[in-house]
Amino acid sequence: MSEYDADELQAPVWLNDSFLEHAVQNFEKDSSIKIINGCELRPATKGGDHYASIMFRTTVRYRSERQLDEKTLKLVIKAQPTAEGFKKELTKDNSLFGTEIKMYSEILPAMKKLLEDAGERMEFPRLIYAATNPNAVIMLEDIAPYGWLPGRTPVRSFEEVLFTVRNIAKFHATSLYLQQSTMDLSGFNVDQFWTSGPVFAIFSRGFDELCSGLAAWPECAVYVEKFRNLKDSFQERCQQVFAANPPSEGYNVLNHADFQFKNLMHKKDSEDRIVDSMLIDFQCCHWGSPAIDVLSLVDLIVDMETKMAHRNEIIYEYYQHFAMILRKIGYTGKIPSLVDLQVELLRKGFQELVHTAVESFKYADLTESTFDDYNAGNLDINKCYIDKSFLRFICTELESLLYRGLLEAE
Repeated sequence: MSEYDADELQAPVWLNDSFLEHAVQNFEKDSSIKIINGCELRPATKGGDHYASIMFRTTVRYRSERQLDEKTLKLVIKAQPTAEGFKKELTKDNSLFGTEIKMYSEILPAMKKLLEDAGERMEFPRLIYAATNPNAVIMLEDIAPYGWLPGRTPVRSFEEVLFTVRNIAKFHATSLYLQQSTMDLSGFNVDQFWTSGPVFAIFSRGFDELCSGLAAWPECAVYVEKFRNLKDSFQERCQQVFAANPPSEGYNVLNHADFQFKNLMHKKDSEDRIVDSMLIDFQCCHWGSPAIDVLSLVDLIVDMETKMAHRNEIIYEYYQHFAMILRKIGYTGKIPSLVDLQVELLRKGFQELVHTAVESFKYADLTESTFDDYNAGNLDINKCYIDKSFLRFICTELESLLYRGLLEAE
């Protein structure tokens, strides 16, 4: 098996020195810039690390009439997939690239300024160049030289996840402020991305296979019967999760909405413990209930042991930081209470069942073809259902959902 995705072994023909030179000229606002010695493009990530772009890494060396000394710019480049399959199907209309471009060019800088004015910080890669036509592309400064490492496994402790907890709390709080004051964020909507098409097909198939996996265990019979009753309303319930709250019912924030451990970068100490974290990949941002991200925080960011031991603490820490940031940045609206958040987590709690249905993906060796093979029925990633410790975790999750009324058919 190749270390890299096959569609990243050869860059698109348009992604050449001439294009990179134009991008750097645009960034530096200097049309006299010339690239020196050409640029070698190589895969930016390992196979299976991402699914909504093709990614390359390169170093651009250049001079200009204004600056005779050689300058260097290290880049990570995200481009629209061209090979047939899951990636291309997800990005065929450019909307995900349009969302991420707006995030990096407008929303994230506004959030960062708000926080810096209040003595807080937010880090994200610097945008160098972006376009949707004639080819969808986003160029970011490569942050690997600054010690940032990709998140490839769930976070393993409460102490280590606190960096991400606080980052997502800042993201939500600043979005609430911006919506109240200077920006309309309600247009960010990826409902269709998650509740129809190839992504929803994965959730639906995962739900069916969860039901089949549990059927082999007599003690799980009550859940199997509940799942069968939920099958007909599964898609509708998923859509309800992503529906924005009306003013009379709950509150909304801008969600990252693809909030899982592979969309994090970390700095680590000599003992491999996380000492800082950063959110990345803002293609799926969505205006809706904070529960979308908060449930992902406890389901898709940490490992099962950390969730079982610290779920309530993680949610409490998130809320405390969210409220504190709102106060620091001068939010003048009514700050949602912890009870308000808990109501959101209950009302949108069906998302936890969806997360449970794809829990096995957290422990699979993902490759570029994983999702295509899975949707075609050519891949079995559910061997974990014969693992008693995994099953014990799943049953604990389902028991919690059962007691909260989240397995009842409407």
